Amino acid sequence: MKKNTEILEIENMIFVRGGKYKSLFLNKEREVCDLEVCKYPITQNMWIEIMGNNPSYHIGGRKPVEQISWWDALEFCNEMSKKCHLEPVYNITYDNFDNPILKINQIGGKAVEVNKADFKKTEGFRLPTEIEWEWFARGGEVAKEQGNFDYDYSGSDNIDEVAWYWGNSKEGTQDVGMKKANQLGLYDCSGNVWEWCFKTGDRYMLKGGSFYDFNEFCLVNNRDRDTTPNRKEGNIGFRIVRTV
Repeated sequence: MKKNTEILEIENMIFVRGGKYKSLFLNKEREVCDLEVCKYPITQNMWIEIMGNNPSYHIGGRKPVEQISWWDALEFCNEMSKKCHLEPVYNITYDNFDNPILKINQIGGKAVEVNKADFKKTEGFRLPTEIEWEWFARGGEVAKEQGNFDYDYSGSDNIDEVAWYWGNSKEGTQDVGMKKANQLGLYDCSGNVWEWCFKTGDRYMLKGGSFYDFNEFCLVNNRDRDTTPNRKEGNIGFRIVRTV
């Protein structure tokens, strides 16, 4: 498998060991596979490098890219995969009314419907599921071993240590990586911009809160699920992962 190591280095992918996790919204424990997770939300510089434009309202190369729909995030993941010579995860076609139809490419097999997909059998970059997002935002096995897996926010019980939110950033997004990282070395999981997660049920999910939100919206276990895949706002971005 060929990889463009220059782009992978730019994207700051961090290895996150998998494990067993039970979220508040689940009735049973789930297995999270090993992942590579981007150290930051995708920045405007990263987006421009892959997509060649900048849709953001709050301009700044090190700031998170925003005004990104769920479909935009999927398109970025596929383009990023192609640049790195990895098989894209998302197979997107269109019907006669120009409505997107999504399937998931499985390694060594055909594209399957979303509800039949096994993300362990994907190669390229993708959005995390909500369970995966909570796992790495909480610090995964590292945090479990340290005994601090249940922080309210990603990396701390003190929101000002780890997040840009209404109380310290009313003007807009901020450069990524300026606050304290969580136990895995991941930044800005709480605050700055909401992060799209992959739709595994009947809802499209945003996690993490943003610069424009109060404390409770930035809690790791908070979820914004009353949204649509075409939603674009100046406080919505995303982070990429890859199955390893």
